[in-house]
Amino acid sequence: MPICAIYARVSDESQVKGESIEHQISFCREIARRRSSEGVGAWETPPSLVYVDEGISGTTLVKRAAVQRLVADARSQRFDLVLFKGISRFARDTVDALVMLRTLLASGVRVVSIEENFDSLRDNAEFVFTIHSALAQAESEKTAVRVRMGAVEKARQGKWNGKPPDGYVLNKVTKHLDIDLQFAPMVREVFHLYTSGWGARKIAAVLNERGLRTKRGNMWTQRAVIRMLTNPAYQGDVTYGRREKRPVVSTDSHWAERRKATTWALDPTQIVVTPNAHPAIIERETFARVQSLLDSRRRLRGRSGELHLLSKGLIRCSCGSSMIVKYNSRGHRYYRCVRQADSGRATCRQPFLRADEVETVVLEKIRTDVLQPYVLDGLEKTLNITDSTDPLCTEQTYVNQQLQRLMRASQLLLEQLAEGHISEHQFVHLNAEYRERMAGLKMRQEEVMRSMKRLCHEHGGGQLVKDAMRQVLSPGQAHTRVTRQFLDQLVERIDAHGKDLEIRYRFKPPPSGSVLHDGDNGTTDGHSSI
Repeated sequence: MPICAIYARVSDESQVKGESIEHQISFCREIARRRSSEGVGAWETPPSLVYVDEGISGTTLVKRAAVQRLVADARSQRFDLVLFKGISRFARDTVDALVMLRTLLASGVRVVSIEENFDSLRDNAEFVFTIHSALAQAESEKTAVRVRMGAVEKARQGKWNGKPPDGYVLNKVTKHLDIDLQFAPMVREVFHLYTSGWGARKIAAVLNERGLRTKRGNMWTQRAVIRMLTNPAYQGDVTYGRREKRPVVSTDSHWAERRKATTWALDPTQIVVTPNAHPAIIERETFARVQSLLDSRRRLRGRSGELHLLSKGLIRCSCGSSMIVKYNSRGHRYYRCVRQADSGRATCRQPFLRADEVETVVLEKIRTDVLQPYVLDGLEKTLNITDSTDPLCTEQTYVNQQLQRLMRASQLLLEQLAEGHISEHQFVHLNAEYRERMAGLKMRQEEVMRSMKRLCHEHGGGQLVKDAMRQVLSPGQAHTRVTRQFLDQLVERIDAHGKDLEIRYRFKPPPSGSVLHDGDNGTTDGHSSI
């Protein structure tokens, strides 16, 4: 008797509270009861093989836990076929749908959709499935347009879309905002503190220390304070369309990645503003003054979008949060706990870590642990990285040194600008020259790397690994992205405990270089301390 799995999904809160999930499951079970599989017998639908995603959009598979469990169980051969009410319930993105179909078919699972009368056992199954999923995606896009147009019309009438901001409650009759008398005083206090010279991080820390929470019961963060200070709703306006979702450019290591990020709208004509739509908590003059202060307090160097060697979750604080890169007033980079940056030192006492020093120490430690006697192609080889006299290696070292010198000069130039010793015009002119020279050096560095790869290929895999280790794990490596990709293969994460660092490898390091901490040495299962 074939074992049948059932997948069901609803995408909004109204469906979650209704009977849509139960309807989909009962419908699939009734079809499974009536149908047979080529005379073998009725389809069995165990309760443990019913996969449900509630309140999750059909346009993404990454956030759908039930889909991930479905794939894992399919690979484990827990069922013979999967049944769902319609392809639109399964996926509304054509690429995602096709990837899922191929994954299930590769696992030996039959795929059946009731509404489209689709069965993967038939000829041209992939072609037919792609057509149906494309139609589902088109319908999803039309639905999104209809929802947006409805929201735009509500905003033009002064009605509120979504959850009301802190300090307001939604009038269920008029759909306009009314002042929340209990929470509005805290909003006024936040604005007053900011205009009195307090920073957003300090305001969040003080509110948390006083035991105050947001309207939803969460701790205050720097981001929450900034979001409140920049929300035009507090001066009585309804503003819709300030933020939009756009595709994110994929990285070299994840070139097939298809993510969307919420960013500020680029076209101001698409933003709907209805002034005086509801009672104001903050006077317009005060709100305008806060916006002016926010603009003036923004630092010269904010988030640049560049990839730092240990950012994006590789180095983590002892409290469990990620660590991000922040610049001080002199332009120096530091790794700092995200929770501390958002909510203040009351939530985490982790000290700042100077980025260039930490990165150098980590690379040297990893190089020590990794470049021990290493088994390659069944032979014991010692990868010595210090005594090479190869001309290409010598040139590569020279190029690296020149790049470091220019980067230090550019950093010094930035510090002089921050301290007022040079004008912004002088900085732009001089820094452009540095950047042009660095671009030329990076091009030469890439040429040398290609030559080294060809040479290593001619001399075998051992030489390739040797030169790759030498190049990628050297402090000051200009190709941060390449080094980071290499670290992702070797390191699970790096834990920061105050000034001490613990490297958690994806392998067990050799005993001779596994632990170096406070004069001790020994072995660990994939861990190494600095």
